[in-house]
Amino acid sequence: MKSNNPYLSKHSFTAQLIAEPPSDNLALVVVIPCYNEPNLIASLQSLKKCELPSSDVEVIVLINSAENESGEVLEQNRESFHQAKEWAELNSLNGLRFFILNQTGLPKKHAGVDLARKIGMDEAVRRFEQAGNPNGIIVCFDADSLCDTNYLVELEKHFRKNPKTPACSIYFEHPLEGTEFSKEVYDGIANYELHLRYYVNALKYAAYPYAFQTIGSSLAVRSDVYQKQGGMNRRKAGEDFYFLSKVMHLGNFSELNSARVIPSPRSSHRVPFGTGKAIGDWLKNGSTELPSYNLQIFSHPPKIRLNMVETVLSIVLWG
Repeated sequence: MKSNNPYLSKHSFTAQLIAEPPSDNLALVVVIPCYNEPNLIASLQSLKKCELPSSDVEVIVLINSAENESGEVLEQNRESFHQAKEWAELNSLNGLRFFILNQTGLPKKHAGVDLARKIGMDEAVRRFEQAGNPNGIIVCFDADSLCDTNYLVELEKHFRKNPKTPACSIYFEHPLEGTEFSKEVYDGIANYELHLRYYVNALKYAAYPYAFQTIGSSLAVRSDVYQKQGGMNRRKAGEDFYFLSKVMHLGNFSELNSARVIPSPRSSHRVPFGTGKAIGDWLKNGSTELPSYNLQIFSHPPKIRLNMVETVLSIVLWG
């Protein structure tokens, strides 16, 4: 059935995916793209352990695969789907419901985390439309991330205290020690996270007006703002950066620092840049130090400085 919502009519990739109507009190929808992920349940359990806000919360998991996907990935996705579906039926409760969706055969040209996140966020738009809450909060999370128990409460509180903010970047910390990964991985993620924080602080030092972290698992946006910006794009990588860059230019962008997302430090080569790629390269090259940008780039007179910052941003994006 075609939606009367202008955004969904023009930009939605799929028809409605969830038949069950939302509650009238729905205010937060957490969207999780999931691909070849064996530890999805841990992320769902982390959300289940959260203190519940006064408004209702839904979690939409979008398990996804391309039309040319390998049998190994399809098998893992099927296993993840059945496990998560069973878990959701046992763990959904009043005020916090979990929906597990499986989208197979996505066109290989666009298939990936970008399209999966978009499909899930578009479904969140539908949920808010049905609930009569056009500026409900769409929250992006990842299938290998964890969070603090105050995560949902602080999200609700942040947007209520900041009614003019269109979106926010959520504080994150990768784990720096443990038994799940090797010492080399923990050393690598410590260096990479320092690089991320140094870079944003250097942008602030250069008086760049949009100096914020742009991590896909650590952002939240109002549904009406998401729609007005044309939704999440379908790029193969960097969809979080491109989308947030548009939203930041609206003004009043904010940071939520009172709760924490804990992304995985694992290696991955699914995308051409980002955390997983950086750690993969770190391990492959046997690195002991991670290079970053020379502070002098950010230290020139204002006009030259801004041009140089824009140049660095283009290097970050295109290599």
